[in-house]
Amino acid sequence: MRAYLPISHGDLVGFLSSQSLERDRVFTSTPDFLDENPDCDIEEIEYLLSLLAGSSSLELRSSSSSPGLVLALELRPSQCGESIGDSITLSAPIMWGQVQCALLASEGVDELIWFATQEIAQEIDGWG
Repeated sequence: MRAYLPISHGDLVGFLSSQSLERDRVFTSTPDFLDENPDCDIEEIEYLLSLLAGSSSLELRSSSSSPGLVLALELRPSQCGESIGDSITLSAPIMWGQVQCALLASEGVDELIWFATQEIAQEIDGWG
């Protein structure tokens, strides 16, 4: 299941180092979210969820000039807990191998900048 995790720069650095991260909730295509967006196909749903995560990530920035950071994840069914609106609870840690890409959000922009997983370590210092 594809999910989106808003994350602070410090938490991203720690996640990259430890390869494991505990989180309570992530944005994903819950039944409620799908019901609220009946005319959207899967790509549109993914786009809307990534924008929600991007908006949330702006609150986690260390400064207003830093980008918001979002990780796109592929979750295992065993990690997925309760569905709450546009998110689910997590019942197990996220492992670095589940990260599909990083997305950078900017204030007032409805487009996220995509970075491949292997680019994160190279770019992370510039995102702080």
